[in-house]
Formats: sequence, C-alpha cells, structure tokens
Amino acid sequence: MKYFILSFLAIFHFVFLNAQQFSSHYIEMPDGVKLAADVYLPEGKTAEKLPTLIMLERYWRSSVSKKDTESTPTLYGRDKLFNDSGYVIMIVDTRGTGASFGTRQSEYSPTEVMDAKTVVDWIIAQPWSDGNVGAYGTSYTGTTAELLCATKHPAVKAVIPGWSDFDLYRSPARPYGLVASNFIKKWGFYVRMLDRNRSIVVGGSIRPVSEDSLKFALKEHKKNMRVYKSVKDGEFRDTDFGSFNYEMCSPVHWKEEIEASQVPMLVLTSWMDAGTAEGTLQRLEHFSNPQKVLLMSTSHGGWSHASPFTVEDSLQYPVPRVEMQNQLQLDFFDQHLKGIDKGVEEWPMVRYFNMGEEKYHSSDAWPIPGTVETNYFFNANGGLSTNRPTEMEASDSYKVDFGVYTSKNNRWTTQMGGPVKNLNNRNEMDERMLVYTSEPVNDDVQITGTPVVRLQMSSSHSDGAILVYLEDVDENGKSTYITEGGLRLIHRKELAESDSTFNMHSFNESDAQPMIKGEVTEVAFKIWPTSVLIKKGHSIRIAIAGADKSIFDKCPKHGKPTYEIMRNISHASFIELPVVVN
Repeated sequence: MKYFILSFLAIFHFVFLNAQQFSSHYIEMPDGVKLAADVYLPEGKTAEKLPTLIMLERYWRSSVSKKDTESTPTLYGRDKLFNDSGYVIMIVDTRGTGASFGTRQSEYSPTEVMDAKTVVDWIIAQPWSDGNVGAYGTSYTGTTAELLCATKHPAVKAVIPGWSDFDLYRSPARPYGLVASNFIKKWGFYVRMLDRNRSIVVGGSIRPVSEDSLKFALKEHKKNMRVYKSVKDGEFRDTDFGSFNYEMCSPVHWKEEIEASQVPMLVLTSWMDAGTAEGTLQRLEHFSNPQKVLLMSTSHGGWSHASPFTVEDSLQYPVPRVEMQNQLQLDFFDQHLKGIDKGVEEWPMVRYFNMGEEKYHSSDAWPIPGTVETNYFFNANGGLSTNRPTEMEASDSYKVDFGVYTSKNNRWTTQMGGPVKNLNNRNEMDERMLVYTSEPVNDDVQITGTPVVRLQMSSSHSDGAILVYLEDVDENGKSTYITEGGLRLIHRKELAESDSTFNMHSFNESDAQPMIKGEVTEVAFKIWPTSVLIKKGHSIRIAIAGADKSIFDKCPKHGKPTYEIMRNISHASFIELPVVVN
C-alpha cells in the first residue's frame, strides 16, 4: 500500500517488452462490471501453452505518460524474471480502480474476492493457457493473492502473499483499537487520487483499454468509499460500512474457503512491518494449507533492511537481497505450476531472522520447540525480574504524555513504502515513559514468538490507550526498540479461550467496557511477534506510554489520564516472554 517513491517500482512494472507480446482486455464479471487486464506473453513463446501468474492490482495495472499515450507498457524486476522464465504475466485493475469499471464499497470486498474467480475462468479459456494459474504480490496485491484461494478455483496451484494484510481491523486500520491516522489519511488520499486519475501522486495517467471506456470508468469511481471516513466511522470490529464490515474484508474471515482450496503458499513478511508478521504466524498455526514462510527484518515490501540493531540513519540492503527473494519465489512457482523439482518440499516450514544476532534460523514447527513462556514482573525502583513482587501495596503512577512517539520511520510509516530506521536510541523517549529494566542477563537470551503483557492497573479516565514497548539496553545504557503492543482500554474484555484463536479481544461494540475511575482491573494484550537475541550483559526493558503522536489518534480526545500500574503481591503486572531455551 503506498506512495513513497521507491514503492512506485512495485506498482508500475517498468522494463521494455516486445509490443507484439502485450495486449489489453476487458473481462466482464457476472454483474456486468468490466475489469481491465494487461497480458504479457513471454517473448518467442506465443505458440506455446503456458502457466499464468496474476496480480490483482489496487494501484493501476499500468500507466502512460500524458505525452505518450501509445507507448507499450513494460515489466521490471520480479515481474520480468517470471515473464522471462516462461510465465504469462497478467495484471488486473480490481473493480473501481484503474481502467476497470465499478465502485468500491470497501477494500477486499467479498465481491472483489469473487471477481478473481471469473478472471481465472477467462485465463484458462485462452489459447495460450495451459490451465495452471498462480498469484503473487506485495502489500495489497499480496492480500489479493491469498484471497484468490478463497474462490477454490481448481486452476489455482500456488500463491505468494508478500507483506500482506490478514486481519484488516487489527492491522493496518485500527491497531489496538486506535485509528492509525498517519497511515490511513495518507493512503486514503493516495488511492482517492489514483481512482480519479489525478497525476498529483504519480505523475502519469491510467493506461486505458480504450479512451472512451476510461472516461466512463472514472465516472463510476467517483462513488468509491472514502477510506479515512470509513475507518473513523468504523470504530468497532463489528461496525458495518454499507453491506460489509472489517471481518468480511479480511483473509481471516475466509479461513474455511482458503483451507478447502489447499493451495500451497509461500509467505514473505517482516517482524518490522506493521502487524503483517502476526498475520503470517496466525495463518501458519491455524490454516492447514501447505505453507513456507520467510520472516525477515525489512521495510514493507522487503526493499531495505530494518533491524534496529544495525540500521541507524543510512539505508541498508535487505537480507536476503531482493534478487534472492525473487529467485525464491520463482523456484516456488516452478515447483507448483511447472512440476520442476526445485527442492521446495525440503525447505523448512519457516526461516526467520533473529535480530540482535543478525542471523537466520529455521524451524519446522511454530511456536519453536523448546520455547518457555517466562514471566518478567514489574518490581520496585523500575526493576524487571522473574521474581514475583512481595510488596503489599506497591504501585507506580504515570501521567500520560501525549507528545511521545516511536520514531519518524517505524513499523507503521513503512506501510507507505518508506524505510524503518533510527530505532536504536530510545533513551530520550524512555525518560518520558514509565520504564522497568532487568539486571544485565548472565547469558544470551533468545526471545522468539508473541509476548503477552498483563497489567493490573487503574485510570483516572473512562477511556484511554496503553502502549508497551519491548527494548534492549546495552552495557552503555543505550536502549533499542524491539517491538511494541497496545490496547484501547475500553477493549480490555478478554475472549473465552475457545473464541480466542486469533485475538484476545473481540473489539466489538457489545464488549466495550469503559474504565471505572480508580478501580484496579486487568488489561492484557499481545505484543507484535518478534525474534531477538538479548546478548549477555544487556538488559530487557519495558517502556509504558499512553500515546504515539506520530501514528495514532489521541485517546481519550479530552483530558490527560493518570495510570496507576500495580506491582504488588496481590496485583502483579508482568510481561510473558517466549524464551527459547533449546
């Protein structure tokens, strides 16, 4: 999702192709709406029947210069690699976007999902198709690749979702139950300009299938939903916008259909990219589809390295490099669409980057065997220890500072295509938060998985937000961001264990519970999953805030809450860390 200049490369697919290999088409949906599609046949293979790889695109399938509307569109990078390797590449404008007709009532609507089935029907009816179809993409197109499985079309043999959404409410629309305004405002403006063919954000124009048709398609786009307004109005998970809600527009909603397809998936994602890693691991644990996962520490889209332990102000190449990421994807498709043995079955289930150590590890199970959930309790004098507190009445007060923030380039801002950097010196922000720090560890400690925070706390206000940061503190006292989590306090009611497969909280309006001023209550929530090595001599730190001004709307809108965090024998607050002991 995103308009940062480097992400344009992933949107416009540039590198020269023979004009005779390219064609544009309209494909009619069952309700009469026509979708625009570009088809790229591999050069010199027009007489052969070939497998097809599709991208269902939100950000225009291709563009033209306003001075040269007749130029032939082009491919680059991964798209060109696939095309040169004997795959037909087909890029489709989803309904209500680009040169396609129709309107959008939501992103990833059930109608949009089922459009993909008709697109695949069209593909396998073409003389150049061998009947095998795959889908791939990054961000929005990564999500549509996964959602293609929900059609249960027998021609779909494999998909590669990259840095994709899994639960739209949880990430990226309303993380913690808060509006991620920094991202939603920008992305909403960006797609609104795209849907109106405004060159202000891209400098080009939608490639028409025909000039007359584009004019009428754009007229229909004027009825598209306003993204930011919809998210603002959609306060709860069960809030309806039109005939849909967040649940219906998320891959997690389509679990039964996606599992029924049994389509193999190669999933690429990052610890540092919004909540995409959480969705990846939830899918891995709870969807029965054959899956291989590459869990990196990169920006959104995988174009730059993002480990806070090595990335300061300057950009670094991702690990692995983009070329290696692309080759991995080609091998996966060759195995499943062409039947070429690339050893995919022998790949580990998951390869994950361990930050701090700056190395990859592999596992054929998740959670990792040998993981022990270890409680670190908040103690006196800002201490953090595996020892439960013994004081009878101890607590710490924190008056919310609405001026604190994570960084200018963080896990949320990268959703617009930018880098993740400058998370390696948190001391200034820590001084404005409530912090608990352990003694230096005697041996290396690997934390891999999903931490859970359990706070016993009270508030001076009926609503508010709590944000918790997990940090590494080195021998010199410098703190480095690892991951974070949070919760809008009215959403603290926990789901019964039988209902909590994916979330601890429903985020539904019916479960909202205002805080009773001054009353101690438990507030528990997950931290975004991570993998990090706390080196011998370093300390583990928990930093607590009530705001992130760079990302989230202020909560509550009025007033400045004071939180009382309990740390005593009857009301202990702690973080549960998944420590790998084997």
